[in-house]
Amino acid sequence: MMKRTLTLMLLLLAMVASTFAQQGLRVADIFNRFGHEKGCKMVEMHDAHLRGYTLKTYQSLTYRTQGEQIALLLEDDRRQATKIREVMSDGRVSSGYYIMSPSDNGLNRYILYTLKQDNSGAVIYIEGKLLPDDILKMCYQTK
Repeated sequence: MMKRTLTLMLLLLAMVASTFAQQGLRVADIFNRFGHEKGCKMVEMHDAHLRGYTLKTYQSLTYRTQGEQIALLLEDDRRQATKIREVMSDGRVSSGYYIMSPSDNGLNRYILYTLKQDNSGAVIYIEGKLLPDDILKMCYQTK
């Protein structure tokens, strides 16, 4: 019983920490709403090292059929973002790379997004001291 309570408390703490990191962004709603839904897979890491970069927060969500709903939720963040790259296909955003305003503690925040024709895709949220070029190198550079 004690182990179960501790596990529940850790899960709640992780949810609160990830929502705080995304304060003021609708992408938090995406992870909270779809993170445990059937057909979705969510990965969450805090204070992680990925391909030589230190990340305060990394969250990714891959989805199979929820693309239209996710696109609607992400629209507010797209409007307040600085667009680094955005690809339009058949009148809708098929991929985007956005820089959001820095967090309260001065860390840079990024959203990467893809949406395929079959409504599948992915959303990635990254927070850290990384520069825009670091994100491109981390995501698109092959080793």
